[in-house]
Amino acid sequence: MKKSVLLATVLIFGLGMSSCSKCYTCEAPVEITTSSGTTTEYQEEDFCTASPQELESKEADGYKCTNA
Repeated sequence: MKKSVLLATVLIFGLGMSSCSKCYTCEAPVEITTSSGTTTEYQEEDFCTASPQELESKEADGYKCTNA
């Protein structure tokens, strides 16, 4: 009985780990205005998530994300 409970616990824990997060490199344009004009640079950050909605939200904010 103890082995069955242990096996079930390990199996449930293993299935929970199957939705691992994926990491992306995301960049967004940033306009910098100085006295000599405006230039565009890119802000880059690493982003990890298991939720497709979080990635879509990041891209809706202007980031372009690629798999890291």
